[in-house]
Amino acid sequence: MSIKHALVVDDTRAAQVALKRLLEQHELAVELADSGEAALELLEHRSVDVIFMDHTMPGMDGLEAVAAIKRNPRTATIPVMMYTTKEGDVYVGQARALGALGVLPKTAQPHELFDMLRELGLVKDKRAEGAGLPATESGSPAIESRPRPLPQVEFGRRATDASRGTGNERSAGHDDSKGFALEALVSRILEDQDHLRAELRSSQRALAKSVAEEVLAGQAQRELPPAPAPVPHARWGWPALALSFAIAATAVSVLLWQQRVRHDEALAEIAATTGRAATSAQREAQAVGASLEAQRKSAQSLYGKSLDALQWALNRDSSFPYDAIAFDENRLDQLRELLTRLVALGFRGTVKMEAHLGEFCLVGDDAGGYRLADPDQPIEACTLVGHPLDDSSRVAERQTAAFAQFVASSPLVRESGIKVELVAHDRNHSLRQHAFPPDVARAGEWNRIAGANNRVEFTLIPASEAQIAGR
Repeated sequence: MSIKHALVVDDTRAAQVALKRLLEQHELAVELADSGEAALELLEHRSVDVIFMDHTMPGMDGLEAVAAIKRNPRTATIPVMMYTTKEGDVYVGQARALGALGVLPKTAQPHELFDMLRELGLVKDKRAEGAGLPATESGSPAIESRPRPLPQVEFGRRATDASRGTGNERSAGHDDSKGFALEALVSRILEDQDHLRAELRSSQRALAKSVAEEVLAGQAQRELPPAPAPVPHARWGWPALALSFAIAATAVSVLLWQQRVRHDEALAEIAATTGRAATSAQREAQAVGASLEAQRKSAQSLYGKSLDALQWALNRDSSFPYDAIAFDENRLDQLRELLTRLVALGFRGTVKMEAHLGEFCLVGDDAGGYRLADPDQPIEACTLVGHPLDDSSRVAERQTAAFAQFVASSPLVRESGIKVELVAHDRNHSLRQHAFPPDVARAGEWNRIAGANNRVEFTLIPASEAQIAGR
């Protein structure tokens, strides 16, 4: 018998996982969708043999989704079973009128699900052999009778915690403040960049003015010697005229020699002045370079502190409820805001988002899955201490279709030089952010701490200069 495929449409993650596990016991391959819209989109390129449809979902509800499926000739023949807590003859009649086969309550026993699958021809009747059904007298799935042992080793905080200045592990009474106000931080960084550019321009103008003044001062000191006085003309005889001519020639020669000497001295002075000016300009340039380097290091330090502040603000309260999806629309809004801020800062690198699982006190429910224990129940009453996704590290199971579409196609990711990396940790790799005190006795207090550990943690990893140049 070929493998049959089922589609479970439910906006509650716990209900999805519970029904998925029951169907997989009957060797069905299971697809998941968290809304009617996501189910219709999946059916555009996937073929399934049966659909289990929740009634109450945000956006398109279950009955509207059934009507849309039956209007499409390609999907109209797929059997649809309403899987919901809603009851009543009116509701059943309405669901069947729109094309659903009927209603399977979320409280139905596993053998009722088996009977429905057998009537649809999706499973063989192997109940006499067990057929993967739990070995209990009532026919309901067996549940662990004892809590799973807690890890004996406390996980330490990662190296990035030290860079944030968090120090030791925070106590269970953590700060519940939400959100992060970054307007003042971004404005301060942009203002410091403008101030740095202004100081560079001022230093360059001062250097040019100093060199020009020294050169002009040297030129002003270099004056030519006065011209020789004219030789008076007289009516002398030839000897006297010859003597006068000799004296005049000698005087002219002396004056020319003196002028040559003064010219050479002037050239030497010009060379010395120019050398002094060049040396002074070189020293000034070195001083300006050292100042610029110091300012560059200061700006780089401020940039690093800004990224640390952003990362700290994001992780202040990054927890999410037990039955919620880690990478959902709320986390999408937070990521979109973060990327907008990082683009304004000129950030290039990686935004890493890691989903960690909390260790909840759970009890079995009527659908064969798990739910949170009542707050007043003792810890010893927990059927399971952990999470239904303990053994899963697939990112696809922890993100909505809208989140995946944003990461794949948004210009804030594809055109900004920023990479978004998603990590889904299983139980063995999830890190506790808050410890469980040894005196916790009730499920309510235990699950409050587990809820704080059930979180998405952000890490900002700047790209190196070589990586940026190689883009």
